[in-house]
Amino acid sequence: VSCKMTQQALGAAPEPEEPDAPTDLEKTKWLELPAMNNSALGYYSHSFKMNGNTYRNYSFGWSQKDMVAVWVAYPLCKMYSNGSVKRDDAEVWALDPNLGNDSSAPFGGYGGDYDRGHQLPFADRKCCLEAAKQTFYGTNMTPQDNGLNTGVWEAFESKVRSWAASSDTTYVVTGCTLDKPLGYTTDSYGKKMTVPSGYFKAILKYSKSSTFGQWNAAGFYYKHESGAKQQMMSIDQLEEMTGIDFFVNLSAKIGADQAVRLEAAIPSTSVWQ
Repeated sequence: VSCKMTQQALGAAPEPEEPDAPTDLEKTKWLELPAMNNSALGYYSHSFKMNGNTYRNYSFGWSQKDMVAVWVAYPLCKMYSNGSVKRDDAEVWALDPNLGNDSSAPFGGYGGDYDRGHQLPFADRKCCLEAAKQTFYGTNMTPQDNGLNTGVWEAFESKVRSWAASSDTTYVVTGCTLDKPLGYTTDSYGKKMTVPSGYFKAILKYSKSSTFGQWNAAGFYYKHESGAKQQMMSIDQLEEMTGIDFFVNLSAKIGADQAVRLEAAIPSTSVWQ
């Protein structure tokens, strides 16, 4: 599970038949993936090439009705985030090639005062230009309050990168809650988009040499408002809140009993601080 610069270690996606062709995600057994049993969502993934190898970038569950991804799942380690790619070079706002015109259009921003909020941050994919550009697809964006996006949420994204930098591999699911939307806005084409009521991250990290245990997991939630307070909880509690079954491939890796205990455990502040 160590996140090294090899296809095998990263569990790289098979070479797609065409650029960004959807992967049969359930067969990959990637640890970051949640359950994909919601018939209202479409499931897709992106990969990129670097140094002659193909690596997985991120996967997502897309709600066509809401024009946002309910979740975006991805591995994270220093290989992905350490790099020299500059945002100005990567900032090519684009339709997602997986969906074409069915993707949300982020070119000119959204109606109202909403930011184009990344779910997978650009700063998590500075390893190469191809990986970085994929973070600017419309499917990786939601209409997000500027005060949240550039405030506590951005600070939390930086914290997640610090956890990943000190771990062998970290697996992240970032998403949004849509059950009680704050309203609606429009994309660059005038398509209606749901404004989420909140944002979450489910995080699983593996550290072979950790004194706190090799595997640790935690859930985090923020209301969609400026200066929102972080709510930290177990994975089980986040699953109850969101209705998403996270890390469904974990039990095959560490055993069903250990996976159950890990997801039920209340996160320790000594690990998640």
